[in-house]
Amino acid sequence: MKKRILAFFLAGIMTFSMAPTEAFAAADMQQSGTEVSVDLQENGTEEESPDLQQNGTEESPDLQQDGIETEAGSGSSPENEAPENSQSQNTEDVKDSADSQSQNTEDVKDSADSQSQNTENVKDSADSSQSAAENSQRARMTAEEQESLETLSQEEPVQEEQPQEQPVQDEDILKNWTPPMGGMEQPQVIGIAEETAESLDIVNPEEAADGTMEYRSSVLGSKQYDSSWDVYSTNYIYNRLTENERLFWDALDQIAREYLHGTENAARIPVQGQYYYATQSGIRYAYMGLSSQRIGELFTMFSYSNPQYYFVGNGYLTGSGAMFPIIYEGFANGTTRAAETAKVKAQIDAMEAQIAEGKTEVEKARIAHDLICRKIMYDHDYMKPVSKTPYHQSAYSVFCDNYTVCAGYTKAFTMLMNGAGVDTLSVTSNEHAWNMICLNDSWYNMDLTWDDLDGQQGLEVMYGYFNRSTAVLLGRLDQNNYHKMESCYTGMVPPATQDSGATPTSIGTIGTPTKTVAAPQIKKVQSGGKLLASISTSTSGADIYYTTDGSEPSSSATRSYYYTGESFEVAHNATVKAIAVRDTMWDSKAASAKITKSSYTVKFNTKGGNTISSQKILYGNKLKKPANPKRSNYSFQGWYTDTKYKTKWTFSSKVVTKNMTLYAKWEKVTTEKASIKKVTNVSGKKMKVTLKKITGAAGYEFRYATNSKMKSAKRVTGKSTSKTIGSLKKGKTYYVQVRAYKTDSKGKKIYGSWSVKKSVKIKK
Repeated sequence: MKKRILAFFLAGIMTFSMAPTEAFAAADMQQSGTEVSVDLQENGTEEESPDLQQNGTEESPDLQQDGIETEAGSGSSPENEAPENSQSQNTEDVKDSADSQSQNTEDVKDSADSQSQNTENVKDSADSSQSAAENSQRARMTAEEQESLETLSQEEPVQEEQPQEQPVQDEDILKNWTPPMGGMEQPQVIGIAEETAESLDIVNPEEAADGTMEYRSSVLGSKQYDSSWDVYSTNYIYNRLTENERLFWDALDQIAREYLHGTENAARIPVQGQYYYATQSGIRYAYMGLSSQRIGELFTMFSYSNPQYYFVGNGYLTGSGAMFPIIYEGFANGTTRAAETAKVKAQIDAMEAQIAEGKTEVEKARIAHDLICRKIMYDHDYMKPVSKTPYHQSAYSVFCDNYTVCAGYTKAFTMLMNGAGVDTLSVTSNEHAWNMICLNDSWYNMDLTWDDLDGQQGLEVMYGYFNRSTAVLLGRLDQNNYHKMESCYTGMVPPATQDSGATPTSIGTIGTPTKTVAAPQIKKVQSGGKLLASISTSTSGADIYYTTDGSEPSSSATRSYYYTGESFEVAHNATVKAIAVRDTMWDSKAASAKITKSSYTVKFNTKGGNTISSQKILYGNKLKKPANPKRSNYSFQGWYTDTKYKTKWTFSSKVVTKNMTLYAKWEKVTTEKASIKKVTNVSGKKMKVTLKKITGAAGYEFRYATNSKMKSAKRVTGKSTSKTIGSLKKGKTYYVQVRAYKTDSKGKKIYGSWSVKKSVKIKK
């Protein structure tokens, strides 16, 4: 059992005592102004922490002459900007009072019979130590052994010199420490038959990204979340994804969220003689233009960014262009999973209560760091058929088990710190996982796995990998590239250029910025009929994050967009908010702007026709086509943007981008003289008149009479070029004329001249 101590005291007499189990306590204890640490070793010897000098006082180059570190900055931004390169250093107080030790409400590591015992003084006198040792040993001896011991004591008192404990140097700890490696496992990708994939449901990505948000974080305040569990996640990587990648991520989130809050059972799917449990619904990633390699990368980054979905296994099934996340078999049953979710939440709440006692972000990080490291043993059997826990790739292994690997350390720390309001994300190399944490608006690397000594080197917990820069981490701390991130993180994670200078026995210091990034400038851009926005900041090298729905932007805490430098389209009346961030500087204040389309006036010049009212139109919108104007003896030919009638306005496709006037084009109505091809008598005392077609004619008027002077002529009209006229008298000769007509813009008929007369005798 971890954190248990066996002490061997004095005169070669072995005594056994149980030391306190402090899974959720701070790293050190303070007594009478002197910082000491009770470290428990597997060999049973209680020793002073190697960070103590012989006089019991810790000395560190990070401490002031009076031995007290100053408290880290509160994180508030100074009002006035100082020179850019000046950095003041805050030092974290690493001396914890014994009275302020965080106590765990649920000790998941020690059995019921192990009780916590406080060590009053690590420097007991030799006499009191010997007395305690003898009493303890006598309790384990037979009467004969005790009598023999008493005789020996009376006749020949033993005087044995106490060995002097030598403090272990920080450099020796790092030099002699071989951290565990290889615990991060790449996700399994299990192929399934196409018919199997088609038998399952497919999530509609549009529904997955519908933006329904019901929960408002009490810590972050400015962001509405999908559920109370979202406070444990990070959005840093999500904010830098493309639109299709965000769509895939949102669909994954929807599926996992349903299993977190619901009691739906996982699907049991046979694959080549084995059974896997997976979600009932999958995502058709092929329709999103994503490759199978990319969805594997997205799945890994999603899992580490959303560790609250502890039941999602380390892999997925894939087939027919869709993927289905694997569910751990132990959480496949919905009722069982609901009970386990409650257990996880209770443990998180207990640990968060202790983290909340930290006065600064750094202090909160140290408490969370120590809580996890003191609670957990590294599972060196994770590759064996039967490991200490089947959930070592899940945060569940930390909260509800006693063993884990780097994946569990990392995911649990991400949950606890984000839940405490400190932006934290998880990253991976091919074989390892660790954290990045934002303190004083700058990012640092944090590796709890390599800080958990599990009693080696005389320490339970060290701080050698606490708030380190990437350069130091990849340099002297890890020369084997276990912290070289996978390629999928390129451009997806923040820089970490500052280093705390931590040692195994000191958390070091973090920088306090003295300058603030200039607030972004948000500008409206109207181009190509689209309403766009552009953002800039005068601070060189700063990154900008923005939202378009009025929510608060951030690099990690909220769902935002990473500004790539190109203008982006927004809706009319959209509220754009933006924040600028840069390593070593305080984040800027959030800028806000309401982006509205400009309003333009379009006038109509009818050029002699009736008046048409002007229209007020927003930029990029289409004009409402007015009724055609009217003008006697003229036909309307359309609206043009110029008086020379070169560019016609198309209402169905063109949009307004400026103030303008449209001009009516007119054409005087003239009708050609009609011409009769022939007139023939048809049976029934009728005649048929055939005409030549007049282009543009709306119709034709016919007149006929029995005299050539056309007196008392009758008239009929028709639309076509032939007309049959009946009710004629047999034996009579009829004279016929025709004229075409057109209509002007008012609907008035404009006639052409009468044609030459034609005649026909009605014989039948």
